[in-house]
Amino acid sequence: MSETQRGSRLRRLGSRVALLAGLGLAFTFVAPEIPRDQLVVYRVGPGDKLLRLAASYTRDGDAEPRSGMSMSPVGDGRASFEHKVSLPNGRYVIEVTLARQAPDGKVRETSFVRKVTLEGGETVLPLEDAP
Repeated sequence: MSETQRGSRLRRLGSRVALLAGLGLAFTFVAPEIPRDQLVVYRVGPGDKLLRLAASYTRDGDAEPRSGMSMSPVGDGRASFEHKVSLPNGRYVIEVTLARQAPDGKVRETSFVRKVTLEGGETVLPLEDAP
């Protein structure tokens, strides 16, 4: 093998190594922003006459929500409700509004904020303590 052929092979190998290193570096910056399935479980307590549950998901430091949801379970007595959302892992502020039917028949809305870390798995938000 001539000196020229060896130099050409080394340049090709060097180019491939540089390309792979660049792709790896780019991935480290992009990976945290890749959406992942997140399962949020809203634990409302058994027997609540829940008429509506609404939530918005805002990443810590963002001004606007990245996602939101609203469901109308119409007081079916379940103790918890699940919502699957696709968001990047990280710290989030979840604003929740519950509309419940009081014993006197009036609708009472309760709003509150929960700070959570979503990590690509299940996150349980206990809401039994919400008035």
